[in-house]
Formats: sequence, C-alpha cells, structure tokens
Amino acid sequence: MKTVAEWSLEFDRLYDNISSNKAPGLEEYEKSVFLTRAQEAVVQMMYDGTIKDSFEETEEVTKSLASLVRQATLLPSSSTQLPKICSKSYVFALPSDLLFRTYESCILTSDTLCGSPVEVSVVPVTQDEFWRTQRNPFRGAGTRKVLRLAYASNSIDNSGALSEQDYSELVSCFPVTSYTVRYVSKPKPIILEDLTGGLSINGETEARTCELPEVIHSVILDAAVKAAKAAWA
Repeated sequence: MKTVAEWSLEFDRLYDNISSNKAPGLEEYEKSVFLTRAQEAVVQMMYDGTIKDSFEETEEVTKSLASLVRQATLLPSSSTQLPKICSKSYVFALPSDLLFRTYESCILTSDTLCGSPVEVSVVPVTQDEFWRTQRNPFRGAGTRKVLRLAYASNSIDNSGALSEQDYSELVSCFPVTSYTVRYVSKPKPIILEDLTGGLSINGETEARTCELPEVIHSVILDAAVKAAKAAWA
C-alpha cells in the first residue's frame, strides 16, 4: 500500500512529465483535492461499469470495491417533522457515507403474518410512478415486498455549515420494525499532509492514504494528474 509520501512523489512525477513549463507546482492540499475527486470518479465509474464491468458483474470489480462495502440495520425515525407520502410510510435516516445501495430488505411484523417477523424485499420506485405502482395489486406493497422512495433534507448547524441527510421512505401494508441496507460507501479522501488553517477535504483534516486496493491506484493517479493538467491548460 502506498504511503502518503509515495502518493505525492508519484503525482509529481506524472505531473512533471505531462505538464508544460507554464503549469505551476502544486501544494499538497491541491494535490489532495485532485486525488480525492479522481478517486470518487473512479469508484463511480467502476460501480456503473464505465470502467470495465459493473459492480458484482465480475469478481475483479467486486474485489476492487469490497473494502468500501458496508451494512447497516436501521430503526424507523421517531421524528414527527419528517415528510411522509402516506400514512403507511416509515422513514429511515441513512448512513452519511452511503454512496450506492447494493441490497435492501426489511422486517415486517403483524398478527396477519402469523405473528412472526418476516423479512421481505425492498423495491425502489420513483416519485412519479409511486401512485401507479401502489395501486397495482401485483406491483404494490404486500406480504412479500415494500416500496421504497428516496429523499433528502438540508439543514444548517450552529456553525453555519450546510449538512444534508438522506432518507429511505418505506411504504408497507404492515408495520416495519427494521430496515437493512448493504451499500458501497463513499471512499475516505486522500490527504497528503495534515491540514491546518481551516482547510479540510470532505470534512477530514488528517493525512491518510487510499483505502482501495493498490491495483486501482494508478488509475486514480492518472485521472488526478490529467485533471490538474486540464486546470492549467
């Protein structure tokens, strides 16, 4: 695994090779920003198949992103301030690092379900198609599945910073007691030195290397250096 010093030296080597004499040298913070943005772009392209195959289509891509896979079992929010599309909705606050969902299920309980908890699948639907789907006896929520809508809300904390919370709204004919989601998480930023003076990248300030397998590092470096070069073209 490359150290932060090795990331910095490799970035400089590639940058010097392709940049013109007019391009200025870059500070560690600037290189960190380019590397972090490139890493995020590469993860998204690997997930959707823009680079090679999509996630879980081949063992190679699955293994490359395995370090980012997380799982969480969530309880319904007790807040009465969150909007709901109907009286059968249950709202769940999602983990802040969730990037792409890969598996979803929930636990239903009801006397009409033989009194025992039942695990059922969660089916995502768009806002536009919800009412049409909900009214369809074959596609709507039932004993084997619930429907899932997604939305987010923004708020400003005491420091004046803007924060966003993502939610899953599950619509079910029976009480939902928990919601399990497995997902690809947002990769931690690549930071080449401890940041001071109010600087941060994705809320992080401590130096850290890339958490993805080393086989992906050259792809991230190439993308970051090309972006840096383009910025000064």
